[in-house]
Formats: sequence, structure tokens, C-alpha cells
Amino acid sequence: MNLQTSEIDIRESILGQSGDLLKILLSDHSTEANIIWATDSYEHLGPEFSPTMPIMPDLIIGERQHLIQPRAAKTRREQRRRTQERAEVFTRPKTIGKINRATERGGLPRGRNWQAYVRELRLEITCGEAPFIVSRYNPTAHTGRLIALKNRVGFLDRKLRTVSKFCSDEADWLVWAKEAFKASYGYEWQGDNVLLARENLLYTLIDYYQDKFGKCPTLQVQEEFAGIISWNIFQMDGLKYVVPLSCHQEIKVIPGERRLFETTPDTLVERDCVGCQHGNPRNHNGQYAKIMDWEKNQIVRFVDQIRCGITMT
Repeated sequence: MNLQTSEIDIRESILGQSGDLLKILLSDHSTEANIIWATDSYEHLGPEFSPTMPIMPDLIIGERQHLIQPRAAKTRREQRRRTQERAEVFTRPKTIGKINRATERGGLPRGRNWQAYVRELRLEITCGEAPFIVSRYNPTAHTGRLIALKNRVGFLDRKLRTVSKFCSDEADWLVWAKEAFKASYGYEWQGDNVLLARENLLYTLIDYYQDKFGKCPTLQVQEEFAGIISWNIFQMDGLKYVVPLSCHQEIKVIPGERRLFETTPDTLVERDCVGCQHGNPRNHNGQYAKIMDWEKNQIVRFVDQIRCGITMT
């Protein structure tokens, strides 16, 4: 099915009718469930929209297919509220382009082949809708228009243009496009933004594939890339490295005191998360975020990778 759209707001109903795409894009590999809302923007709709509840497909399709919208399509009031409460601020594409070019020293440096450039690990922290990774549209404008491929400035955009430049064969293009996607990471707190970011990466694949080969990638190809995206764009509290809102109070049992003729009853004591109390990122009782190390083909905790050679944007 051709998922291309001229609108920046991707319809979840379309994804829901296309194999397992929506199911894959909603999955959370850290919890082995679905990403959670992690925002109170929707809880007025009912208990299943509460911040700690998972985003289920049936909640965002059909009559609610317009529920999750990009920031540029949200009301000014909602934009201001999310900025005040979640520090949600987006950057103009022109500024993004300057930062990405500076980070990678202008593109493909001398003495390094294009394959190494494509495989270079990059991470967008608190990625929102992932404009530093892929810039399908201007998140600070209300035009509702897509940006032409040649003018997109995300670091994955730049890598995919490199792949298209050096790969003419479709099979080779897909191999190196996968390498580019596997090297591109981003994390975000709010569940609606996680989904939007994942959708933007999937549609970016479709855009560049169509531009190169004049057709839409097969559903199988889309699902393969969606699987990579679901690992690399993940939901996380960037200060604690755990799934948002997953830290909790624990019940500690203090055994009763043994006396000569009796034993006093056990005492139950509520204890807050030790990591939260002392600001120790490695001692939280929440669910630590997991990612895929594609080079080793191993699932790892993100907190254990924070000193690795990933360029953060």
C-alpha cells in the first residue's frame, strides 16, 4: 500500500490497515508492551488515556485518527502548555542544518569512505518528533507542507542522500539504508511524540525510496524498517534512563523481633525509589530503557552505553 501523503499529519488508520506497521511502531522493547502516553494531554478522554496507560491501536484509529498530531498542527494553547509543562521546544530547520553540518564537519570528510559515514552512530536527545534526525516538515511553522527531499537537513536525511548517490542497485540501496537507520537513535518522554518520530522515520524511508526507484517499498520492507525504528526511537526519561513514570514506591518488610515467649509482627515500610532519592542513575527501581546494539546484535540497557562513542545532537 502506498503510504505517501501530502500532509504532515500521518493517519494512524492508514498504518493500522497496512500489515503490522502500527503494532510495530507502538511497541516498547523495554517493557515488551506498548509505549505509554506519558502526558496528561489526553486523559480527559477516559482512564485508558491516563499517562501511565499504554497507547493501544484502537484508541488512535477510526474517529480518533486525528488525535495524535504534529506540534505544527496543534493549537497554540496546547503548544504553550506543553512548552511550559514539558519544556517542549522545537528548532527551525535552518538552525538544525547548521548544527548537523557542524557536528559532522560538513559531511563526508576526506580520508573516510561513505560507508563509514553512513554507519556513524548519532543520537538526538529528547527528540520530540525527531527533526534533527529527519526533517520532513518545519515543526515551528503551520504551513502543513512537506519539505522537498533536497532541502531536508536531518542527519538521517543526509545519510540517505549519500546512500542514493552511491547505490544504484535496489538491493544495495536497501542494505545501506538499513545501516543508516541502525546508526540513527533518538529518545523521548511523551508517547505521542515517540509515535510521531517513528512515523516520520518510516515515511522518510518511503520518500527516499520512491525518489530513487519511482515506486513505494513493499509492505515487507516497510515492516523490516519499522522494526529497526521501534528499537532506535525509544521512550525514556533522559535524566533517569528508565521508562517514564516507572519508578515506584517499594514495600520493605522488616521482620518482627524475636523475644523469649513471642515474636512481634512484621512491619511493612513504604520506601521511595533509592535512585530518585539520591539522584543515582544506576540505582532506580523503574524499568531501564533497552536498545539494540546492531553491531553485536545484542539487547543492551541504554544506561550502560552512555559513555560509548555516540554523537549526541
